[in-house]
Amino acid sequence: MLGEMLKTKFLYLMLTVIILSFARVNAAEPILDVILPSSGYTDVADNYWAYTEIKDLQLTGIMAGYPDGKFRPDNTITREEFATAAIRALNLDDEVVIDTLKFDDFFEGDWAWDNVQNAYYFGMLTPPRMDSNGQYLFRPKDSIIRAHAITIAINALKTGTISEKKAKAVLEYAYDDFYKIPKWFLIPAAKAQLLDMLVIDPNKHSKLIDYDKPITRAETAVLLYNMLEEAKINPNDKIKKAMERKKVADGHILTDAYMEDEAIAVIPRGTILPLIITADFTSQKAVEGEKYTALVPKNFVHGQKYLLLPSGTKFYGHVKKSQKGFPLFRNGILIFENDRIELFHQPSLRLEGVAQLKNSNSKMRKIFKGEKLKVNRGDFIEMELLQDLKIDVTTGKLVKSADL
Repeated sequence: MLGEMLKTKFLYLMLTVIILSFARVNAAEPILDVILPSSGYTDVADNYWAYTEIKDLQLTGIMAGYPDGKFRPDNTITREEFATAAIRALNLDDEVVIDTLKFDDFFEGDWAWDNVQNAYYFGMLTPPRMDSNGQYLFRPKDSIIRAHAITIAINALKTGTISEKKAKAVLEYAYDDFYKIPKWFLIPAAKAQLLDMLVIDPNKHSKLIDYDKPITRAETAVLLYNMLEEAKINPNDKIKKAMERKKVADGHILTDAYMEDEAIAVIPRGTILPLIITADFTSQKAVEGEKYTALVPKNFVHGQKYLLLPSGTKFYGHVKKSQKGFPLFRNGILIFENDRIELFHQPSLRLEGVAQLKNSNSKMRKIFKGEKLKVNRGDFIEMELLQDLKIDVTTGKLVKSADL
């Protein structure tokens, strides 16, 4: 009789361990999704030649796919779409339009007006000339050809001077259609070649610049990605001045964050922040009111890569509720309430938030109650903001609304 009781108890304990292990894995999956969001398209495989660039531009909001889940990499892109994407890639799409050019086919109020005008202001586009009919045309809906797109990208950079002779030497034996290149594109093409920005699809196995062919969406993604990498080092003078007004960084993008104006970014109430806890807590031992510290695991950035919260930013709070879990009776409860936030060399600010360790959704948990909740040092917790958090992206400082 005693042996049967021990056997039954052993089986119960083993089942409990399996259930808790399963619950912990399932609980981690949504957090991992927050840290590493999916960005794949059904028509862009992981080994696609432009996959990395397409993924990066999608995550940063520079280029988006279609509602059916496709990117359509071989589709072409219009002149207004390319100018807009280039301005977005350089984080200049919130710049106030200073000077405007007048066109006979493109008008203020059009969706891309501000971005196109800024592309002219920042020297990426050259002012149009009057055509034979006495009109100044932008042709916003036309597909942009490769030569024009590459020239715009090169104009965003500060490059050294190069002679026509040198340009010809760079291109002449590298491309079979060199002789077709118009004179106006010769030097931009040579600079692009030297900077690896001519963007030749490696799958075509050709040695053609195809200057007059419409650029594809995949080629656009690679070109803009390379342009941005070069612009981080050598932007043209106007772009450099604008970039210096904002702190940019790589990191985890907070998709809900938005710009309130040119300088102030807002992480809105309701945003879920994945934070790392710095101590162990369990529902069986935690005391209500017990203090905790949680850290930002990697830079939190705006979609335009403005730095919002740097890695290591500290969140301070306390245990709001702790309830022990008892087998067959009730589940444990563990809720953290955030009180304040602290960035390096800045005063603490009050910041309300809440994080709850969630019970497993396993159907078996409906039968065997009593989950004992635990979070270990170094684990993630999901902190929901209960108020807006504002950051001045030009200085990296929190906007003071409620100092402690």
